[in-house]
Amino acid sequence: MSGMDFFGHQERAQKATSRLVLLFVAAVLAIIVSVYFAVVGLLLATDTHGGGAFQPLVLLAVAAGTLLVVGSAMAFKTAQLRSGGGTVAEMLGGKLVPLDTTDPQERRLRNLVEEMSIASGIPVPDIYVLDHESGINAFAAGWSPADAAVAVTRGCLEQFDRDELQGVIAHEFSHVFHGDMRLNIRLMGVLFGIVCIATVGRILVRTVGYGGGRSSGKGKGGAAGVVLFGFALLVIGGLGLLFARLIQAAVSRQREFLADASAVQYTRNPRGIGLALAKIGGLGAGGGRLQNPHADEASHMLFADGVKRFFGGGFATHPPIEERVERVLPGFRRHLASAESMVAAAAATPAPAVAAGFAGGGAARAAGSRAAPVAAADLMQHIGAPQAHHVDAARALLADLPLELAAAARERPRVTALVLALLLDRDATQREAQLALLRGVAETAVHEARVLFQLVVRLERNLRLPLLELAMPTLRTLSETEREQLRAHARALAMADDRLTPFEFALLRTIERHVRLAHEAPPRPRQQAAPLVHRPEQAGVVLSVLARVGAGGDEARAARAFAQGTGRLGMSTLQLLPTGACSMSDLEAAVDALADVSPYGKRNLILACAETAGADGYLDADEADLLRALAGLWDCPVPLLPGATSARPVTT
Repeated sequence: MSGMDFFGHQERAQKATSRLVLLFVAAVLAIIVSVYFAVVGLLLATDTHGGGAFQPLVLLAVAAGTLLVVGSAMAFKTAQLRSGGGTVAEMLGGKLVPLDTTDPQERRLRNLVEEMSIASGIPVPDIYVLDHESGINAFAAGWSPADAAVAVTRGCLEQFDRDELQGVIAHEFSHVFHGDMRLNIRLMGVLFGIVCIATVGRILVRTVGYGGGRSSGKGKGGAAGVVLFGFALLVIGGLGLLFARLIQAAVSRQREFLADASAVQYTRNPRGIGLALAKIGGLGAGGGRLQNPHADEASHMLFADGVKRFFGGGFATHPPIEERVERVLPGFRRHLASAESMVAAAAATPAPAVAAGFAGGGAARAAGSRAAPVAAADLMQHIGAPQAHHVDAARALLADLPLELAAAARERPRVTALVLALLLDRDATQREAQLALLRGVAETAVHEARVLFQLVVRLERNLRLPLLELAMPTLRTLSETEREQLRAHARALAMADDRLTPFEFALLRTIERHVRLAHEAPPRPRQQAAPLVHRPEQAGVVLSVLARVGAGGDEARAARAFAQGTGRLGMSTLQLLPTGACSMSDLEAAVDALADVSPYGKRNLILACAETAGADGYLDADEADLLRALAGLWDCPVPLLPGATSARPVTT
């Protein structure tokens, strides 16, 4: 899978959302027509209204009522899921895995999620376990990587070894990268709206029917009519359920093949996910089944089908297990014919050769070389598609972290001090000036930050942003007041010298994006994406900043880098901005304005950024930090980049 495919999948996810809207409209129209005929039939049968089969006023009333009920239910469910993936996980009975868990199965799960997150360039998501589910299943949920959650069942932890669990986690991360999560949550809201008609019918039957039993005469006949109408709504609700299942199947099945293939690319281990699927298939139809009553509405986002199907494969949200295993382990079906089980057949099937990814961002370079060669095309190839060497590099990187810093990243009392320590200046005088800003308001954090700084200052530069990403789950546990103070104190330290380095920019924007306050909704892409050609000024600001960061004050080098980037965009008329016209506030505004650019527009923009930053053939630490931060803010995760120890401020 290539980086270009990442943007193509993002584009297809947006188109799938449009198809979802069309299917939803078709379902609602069918429901309106069905309810209309039920109402007219009731009116004619009870002789309470004259007229023929077509009664415009009744049709108008039915349409308005149906739209009100369906729309209100859909809005309610979407609002309920506003907070992101954690809400879905908790709805399905998930328990947040403690940061300091002593459960060896949960510790293994956390290690795998952290490795995949650091390798791919996204902060570690919240991790949940469905403790009461013995079936083998998993899912990722959220509006974007900024509020993602990854969840697995207890059965998944108990029955999978490390390779198999890694394959499942990699599969779920594919859904994170390709925009599937956002579509899944929207789908949950749509389905809830569609099936709510049956709920209304059930309420009418139970309440009016119960009350009607104590009525008499004309009132009793009216109640009976309402009960009949309730039964009609129940039947119509079945039609809505049929549409819901068709929509689920239409938008989810092919994405599972993609996620399986992605998992192979991320881990370079087809046998891991192949055996995981075979174990589920070997348990029969109930292998992945969930007992939670909400499993049905979330079945389209699960790793394997989680509910019982009564109408055959046409309504299944997932392809057949055998077909999925065959795609990752070709020849599996041939072995299945003579094997005693699906697991035995998968184990006997030779794993196909998987092409190794580009090694330019591999473990050796990610481990801390001063500067490493980079080609924009190679970098683009791995956006949203980390390779096994990125995962290996992340594992080595996490192992290289000093234990005290890794512990501070997972401990709520010290995580704020860790963030502040990352922002402290190497120069003692400047560092004291920074800390003086917090005296009297954060004395405990200041003291702890001093201690942690002695370790941070010896930390390789390219380990610092991954350390922040590792700390993200802990930061999300802070109270509202603590979050607000952290963001204010971090910005105060960063701006103490009236300038921002690329690392400081990356840290501040990452915290502000992922450690949200109560009134801040998760970032969501707009429904109508804008072409990049509509944002030339903002693109010019971003490329000007990148060009000046890489040039280190050399005007000629900056001009050449800027020209290379704008040439890639086809915007050669843009001019390199002077330092005073591309301030950090200008950069922040430009980044926000470019967030709603179309996926292919983002592809071209990030490619231009990579061309600008790597115009001299190398990425230094500042360029790597800034490039990774910009891509992350646009929900285009860049895997581990080669790092360096030098740091130049953005002179704005």
